[in-house]
Amino acid sequence: MNKRMLAVLVPLAMVAPSILSSGAAVAAEMTADQAAIQKVWETYSAAVVAGDSDLWLSLYDENGIQMPPGVPARGKDVLVKVVPKAWAAVKTSAMQINPAEITVGADWAYSRGVYTADRVVQGKDVHIDGKFLTIFRHQPDGSWKIYRDCFNSNTPQKPDA
Repeated sequence: MNKRMLAVLVPLAMVAPSILSSGAAVAAEMTADQAAIQKVWETYSAAVVAGDSDLWLSLYDENGIQMPPGVPARGKDVLVKVVPKAWAAVKTSAMQINPAEITVGADWAYSRGVYTADRVVQGKDVHIDGKFLTIFRHQPDGSWKIYRDCFNSNTPQKPDA
């Protein structure tokens, strides 16, 4: 081995342990962030089933926007008004959110996956199955909140008879 090669390898060997340990710390933090986002989905489902719109709304960033199918995008200011009324009219007996991926990067993350829900609409049991793509924003207190939420059903819409 020549002197030039040693001049590069020796300093590299000295910093390698700190590079490796900081990489492990980043991986552990991402795992913690992914777990925190998974917890948001669990709380989201539980709030929907319980009809607890206040808990559900607390999962949204103050500038959060929901983009449901069939209606214009709506901010948290609109959700505060419409969600409690909608949930009073349509009860959800079960909901499951299954992220296929949760990707975290600094102050932003996204989650993509599928969901199912069982509801009673006008006295009839309705099973919903759909997909979602949601962007999360890291909050100053360390939590993750929904910043943009887009979802739609895989169940074909039935034309009006």
